[in-house]
Amino acid sequence: MRRRTFSLCLAISLLLSLSGRAEEASPFFRGVSVSADVFGWIYPIFVSDAFYNNEASVAVNLQDRFFPVVEVGYGHCNTVGDLYGIRYTTAAPYYRVGMDYNFQYKKHSPVGFIFCGARVGYSNSTYNVEAAPLTDPVTGGIVPFTLTDIPCRAFWGEAVVGIRSRVWKGFSLGWSIRYKRLFSNCTSANGNPWFIPGYGIHGTETFGATYQLIWNF
Repeated sequence: MRRRTFSLCLAISLLLSLSGRAEEASPFFRGVSVSADVFGWIYPIFVSDAFYNNEASVAVNLQDRFFPVVEVGYGHCNTVGDLYGIRYTTAAPYYRVGMDYNFQYKKHSPVGFIFCGARVGYSNSTYNVEAAPLTDPVTGGIVPFTLTDIPCRAFWGEAVVGIRSRVWKGFSLGWSIRYKRLFSNCTSANGNPWFIPGYGIHGTETFGATYQLIWNF
């Protein structure tokens, strides 16, 4: 009788243990999210209308831990320098691929999480530079100063830190800060571009930010 009771208790314990592990195990595929960045719309209104980047992204949720992501956007710049009155214009799409990592994946929190990530970005654009006509010191004639369709193919990397917070059912908000590092330089015989779509103002490194509306499916 004691052996039967012990065997029954052992069997029940094993079943409870297995069922507990099954509940704790997270499915590999947890869904897809689509997001739109509104920071690109806010920036030219409240900060500067010299340039902007508008973008959308798609991310895949793997075990609430890894989030492979693809970002596609469009960068635009039309500005005139205060000192010499030089106008710089460019507009082109840009692309990024990368992955985010959820620090709080063990909690499977429906409220939100803190994450870090990395991106590789690429844009292939052309830019134009226009300035006031110059006076030839020898002939006295007027010489126009216009550079058009100068090519710029840029690669860069980004380190990302951010947070996502659920607002209502499948809708969330997301914020991120990005450190960007330029891998390839678009330097030509005429100098450097002032702005690179998707990257920002030209330089070896820069910072960016996003404020995203996120729909989870």
